[in-house]
Amino acid sequence: MDAELQSLADALGRGIAEGSPDLNALLTDTAHRSVVPSLAPRLTDVSRRFQGNSLAWPLAARDLFEVLRLVRRRDAVVYEELKAIAEAFAEDERARTAPAPRRAPGAARNADTATYADTATNANTATNANTVSGGTFNEPVVQAGSITGGVHAYYGQTPHSGLSRVADWPQLDRANAIALGVRRPRRIADERPLPRYVVRDCADALDAQVRAAAREGGLVLVTGEPLSGKTRTLWAALFTNLSGTTRILHPAPGTDLRGLTDMLRARGDAECVLWLDDLDGHLGEHGLTAARLAELVGLRVPVLATMSDEAYDAHRFGSPAHTRLLSGVDPVELGAEWSPAEVERLAAAAPDDLRLAGAYAHRARHSTPAYLSVGPELLGEWRRARRPNAHPLGHRLVLAAIDLARCGVEEAPADVLRRASDLYEDVAPASSEEFDQALEWASGIRHGTTGMLVPGAEGGSWRAYGSLVEDARDGLPGFGPVPCELWTLAVEALWHEDDPEAMGAVLERARAALGPEEDDLEALLTLGRIEEKYGDEEAAEGWFRRAADAGSTEAAGRLGSLLFDRADSAAAIPYLEKGAESGDTGAQSMLGIALMERSEHWLRTAAESGDGLAAFWLGDLLRGGGAEAEALRWYRKAAEAGQRGEVATRIGNMMHDLQDYDEAEKWFRIAVEEGDLAGLNGIGLVFEGRGSLETAARFYRQAAEGGDPTGAHNLGINLENRGASQEARKWFARAHELGDHDGAFLLGESLLGEKRYSEAEEWLRKAQDMGHHQAERALADLKAARTAAIRPGTSAPDAPDNVKA
Repeated sequence: MDAELQSLADALGRGIAEGSPDLNALLTDTAHRSVVPSLAPRLTDVSRRFQGNSLAWPLAARDLFEVLRLVRRRDAVVYEELKAIAEAFAEDERARTAPAPRRAPGAARNADTATYADTATNANTATNANTVSGGTFNEPVVQAGSITGGVHAYYGQTPHSGLSRVADWPQLDRANAIALGVRRPRRIADERPLPRYVVRDCADALDAQVRAAAREGGLVLVTGEPLSGKTRTLWAALFTNLSGTTRILHPAPGTDLRGLTDMLRARGDAECVLWLDDLDGHLGEHGLTAARLAELVGLRVPVLATMSDEAYDAHRFGSPAHTRLLSGVDPVELGAEWSPAEVERLAAAAPDDLRLAGAYAHRARHSTPAYLSVGPELLGEWRRARRPNAHPLGHRLVLAAIDLARCGVEEAPADVLRRASDLYEDVAPASSEEFDQALEWASGIRHGTTGMLVPGAEGGSWRAYGSLVEDARDGLPGFGPVPCELWTLAVEALWHEDDPEAMGAVLERARAALGPEEDDLEALLTLGRIEEKYGDEEAAEGWFRRAADAGSTEAAGRLGSLLFDRADSAAAIPYLEKGAESGDTGAQSMLGIALMERSEHWLRTAAESGDGLAAFWLGDLLRGGGAEAEALRWYRKAAEAGQRGEVATRIGNMMHDLQDYDEAEKWFRIAVEEGDLAGLNGIGLVFEGRGSLETAARFYRQAAEGGDPTGAHNLGINLENRGASQEARKWFARAHELGDHDGAFLLGESLLGEKRYSEAEEWLRKAQDMGHHQAERALADLKAARTAAIRPGTSAPDAPDNVKA
């Protein structure tokens, strides 16, 4: 069995069984901050079953052992807090059970007023000046072997008192400041429970009052706004100015104090102090009154108390009874805002404690005491909010603001937070109503001070409360690395070219956070995107190259694009191919262009060396790019190098376009000689250009009969223009059969002209199926013509009515 767990469980079990109110309060407070949902109800159940049963602590310890084991595994922060509570309670218990010092026999003289009864007198009040000898002193019962005038037993216990014995009060040097009301700050690793105390400006005046009260008795009162540091400041004064053996009574609010003075009279030599945090909870007939304070002054027992400004004003100038108590007190006022001298002392202490460092960093926005004390409460509530039945969207919203701050975006508009919150879980986007509710929860005021989200400087913007950001930066549980997508969003959110300093801060943080992640392809890719956005293409290239070489196809596409833009096609092509193969459309487009450019380079190199095939392909490449004159030059070089058959038709078509019909006919006849039937269609074009339609038709027919779809197309148009529509439709159909996509359309138009609507629709539908760009319009004309039962006045204005080259 785990020895540490068993020891902690035994200590906590014994404390619960003994009914320690301070212990139960600490356990309850800690349990509610845990991310383990079952912790609070399980501790409550153990307390309910065993509290007050001093013999049942082994059973309580058995149940607590399993609880602690669960917490140690799932919530290291709360486990350490429970461990500290258990160890502190165990120390207190050892102190309580240590043998009490005995007074020397005969050394005690009781000069107090007492009520006693003996055989001679009933209920007489007198001054007891008897000498006690031969007995022992066991508070609160004094029993002596011989007392002059008879044997008497004195019972000092008051019927009003529910207070523990003075001997059971904790000593100052073993007292737990958090149990006395000092708010629990967050702890990181093995830090001490409380950060170093930063001396406030009122310290000298407060120390003087505490020392005077220790000598003479009296009430020392610290007032201030909520979360101004009243309790911590008073604790420092107590710890600094009183002896470590001083016994501290810290009663719960509403505790009956009527028996306190009788108990203190019997305390012997013990130095004691009454600690009343939030004094207004201890006022009233049974609490601290002016008369009871006077008795404590007579006993030279100091009373140290705190009170909010609001409560002090209400009681000091309200009820006469309270006025009498407070009118003789000169309260030490503590402000929430720190003076320059206090800030300097905070700066000096900050390097030794991350908590103080965070408080110093955020001092302009949050008061230091509030930052230190409210932060842990906000962190605990935020952690628990992630549960499905709590506020998961609010949890993500706050996390988005925290992580944006870690990126360098201190505040962001609500719409940016909304987009960022969707990056953390695979959930459906929240509706506007759900988002508004989550934002309301996250920005709701806690502890009368702040929300987890705080309004930013610009309207509609929000930022995370400072301590939550520091919790994440300091590596507390509950925070992971910033999602890579959020870095990109942060850059977009902060992109203001007129604020280079802020933009530079985001870039530097991105480099620091993502740069070391050498094995994380997404991190390398994201950093490359950011560097590219900031204009450092050299740095972006480095990150993209590392990611691409490690297997990222997106990074390969981006790197290829950078290299392509730099006109380094040779280096770009291998990376663009990886991106293109993954489906990157941009990479595919650039790859095609890069390959074409590289093709032109090498084709030109070969063609200039006399290679005919290279000259032929170079001509095609240049002609496709619109460089007609240069293409023609390389076609002629290709012909000279033995590629006459391949380039003859191309040269003929180019000369025809220039209306140099003789030169065109020459090259078309060379094409026919080389076996290219397209040359026959070209000769037809030359004769049609000269106005010889019948001669042109003869060559078109030869080409069509040889299987040339362009020849069949041009023959049909030739016949249609000469009025032979029926024969023209036959060649339109043949052109369609040979693969000419205009054939079906021209046939449908011809039939439409003769009002043969059903046949026309059939061919126009075929043209539409082949993707003809005018078929849909022609079908609309057909529908209108049917409706009007007349032929449309004109055919489609841009319908082809000429021949194809």
